[in-house]
Amino acid sequence: MRHRDEHKQQALLEATLHEVAEHGFAVTSVARIARAAGMSPGTLYLYYRDKDDLLEATFREVSRRIIAVAIEAFQAEPAEAFEAEPAEAFEAEPSTLSPAAQQLKSALCRVWNALVALGRRQPALFLFHDQFLHSSHMQDALRVANQERAAPLLDAFALGQQSGILKQIDLALIEVFMFRSIYSLLQGSSCQLPAISDASFDQAFEMAWDAIALRQ
Repeated sequence: MRHRDEHKQQALLEATLHEVAEHGFAVTSVARIARAAGMSPGTLYLYYRDKDDLLEATFREVSRRIIAVAIEAFQAEPAEAFEAEPAEAFEAEPSTLSPAAQQLKSALCRVWNALVALGRRQPALFLFHDQFLHSSHMQDALRVANQERAAPLLDAFALGQQSGILKQIDLALIEVFMFRSIYSLLQGSSCQLPAISDASFDQAFEMAWDAIALRQ
């Protein structure tokens, strides 16, 4: 049995990522990926059964990178458990966030900014990820794996709901409102539309927060 070269395996993942991000799933063939990785199609099959297997492996790697950045940003500062605030705490100044709500908002803002920065540095990550999420390749097992990786964030969403900070809606909707708009904003920049300014990204975060927060 031939020894697998980790560098070649990584080269195949990177080639798949960039070829799909630039050309899409339909146009990206095994031969094209192998050529971009600097090897023959036969070598590719030493590492992956077929194109679908390679696409799934690339998705897992891309998801790992994106979620790792999000979790690192979320945990950048020690977080205490969010405690429910009495209703009267909001009556005097209804526009003022409680300390617990401000803590959660600040943590999510760090995640938002970290993902925006990642997307600007490596737009192919988000282009590939978005295409895969909306393709027939997306399977329940991959969704579950991503949920497990993102557990600290999902747990914070659930705790925010229990504490009366976030709306009582499906956690998947909170994730969509909070982070999926980043994909659209980044893709706008990559589609030769006017560049999205930092101020616009900040405004978009505030809109995302308003969509999920129970009290404004």
